[in-house]
Amino acid sequence: MSGKYGSYNVSFNDDGQASRTNKEKSPMSALRVAGWVGVGVATPFFLWAPLGYVGLIPSMIDVFGIVGLRIPAGVTIAGLLLAAVGFYED
Repeated sequence: MSGKYGSYNVSFNDDGQASRTNKEKSPMSALRVAGWVGVGVATPFFLWAPLGYVGLIPSMIDVFGIVGLRIPAGVTIAGLLLAAVGFYED
């Protein structure tokens, strides 16, 4: 089917009603917002690692210690998992 914004697929559910595809859904759904929150949670730790290595800020090892590195690692992984769920498309 071709429309105002180009070609897109329309599928019909069991009731005969047309259902919208993921590309036609609202761009800021709750899952999409959760995805961006996940990226926001993970980004500071991504930036902290190279900046700490260069010496511009204290490294994660200086702040958390070797044993405590699992804290920022866990927060980063949680943020990335949230982003993966938020940006997943069928």
